[in-house]
Amino acid sequence: MLVNINLFANLDEETDDFFNKDYDDSLSKQIHEYQMQQFLKKQFFSLDDDIFKDYLPSDININDSFSEPVKKTVVNTIYLQGVAIFAIYVLSEMPKSVSRWETSPFEDPNLGESWLEHVKAGPIWDQDDLWINWIGHPVSGAWYYTLARGNGLDPFESFLYSTFLSTFVWEYGYESFAEIPSLQDLILTPVIGSVLGEYMYYLEMKIDKNYGEVWGSRTLGSISYFFINPFGNMAQGVENLLGISTTVRYQTYQVYNDTSQANYNLMLNKPKQFSQNGYGLYINFEY
Repeated sequence: MLVNINLFANLDEETDDFFNKDYDDSLSKQIHEYQMQQFLKKQFFSLDDDIFKDYLPSDININDSFSEPVKKTVVNTIYLQGVAIFAIYVLSEMPKSVSRWETSPFEDPNLGESWLEHVKAGPIWDQDDLWINWIGHPVSGAWYYTLARGNGLDPFESFLYSTFLSTFVWEYGYESFAEIPSLQDLILTPVIGSVLGEYMYYLEMKIDKNYGEVWGSRTLGSISYFFINPFGNMAQGVENLLGISTTVRYQTYQVYNDTSQANYNLMLNKPKQFSQNGYGLYINFEY
């Protein structure tokens, strides 16, 4: 594999000034460019056009890659993380008999180590109260489901979404900072939650057909809409209130120590190639 011999990052300030001078007349500029080329030839190899093609930089607007229902669900999910963090805080303030947490995540000095220990130890059969396992978790799974279903995803896609959020975002994500993942929660939340969520979605469609009224009351209709899909309504409310436009982008980029090699390639009319790169998922909020 061909690699850099030296790096611009290692050049001293005097040499750096040499490459950034401004020249007024064309002859001086040509002399400067020639000197720069000669210097670069001592520093770098000329990469072949067929080498390192996989490392060409890319910039993908993920929003444009999704259908409208998926795009809306992704954006709602981003806003929903604020709700999840608030829920963690509320649980941490509850009695240990309710949360079953020995230590609050907000008080744990070794938060990362605790999370890793809990993830490696799970899942286990927890000792939570029946109402938490058989009511609380299925209801939260139903709310995940109705968020996706309300955005236009089909039943199976909504089930997968509920499974993803309840498993990887909650059980193996936030909650693992405080406790070992629960086997019951991993099963009951998405499975029973999705069945309950589909029935809630059916009720929402009935309210729609009744022009947003429940028992002849628009107020009851609005309240019902909220409790059928609270996560979706809260996420949409935040977006409407703040007037935020969210864009998710996936990018690969050059690591700093390869920038000079790429510049040398450009000077030789070679493509932007480099031997390693970084990856990034960018979330842009525009007001």
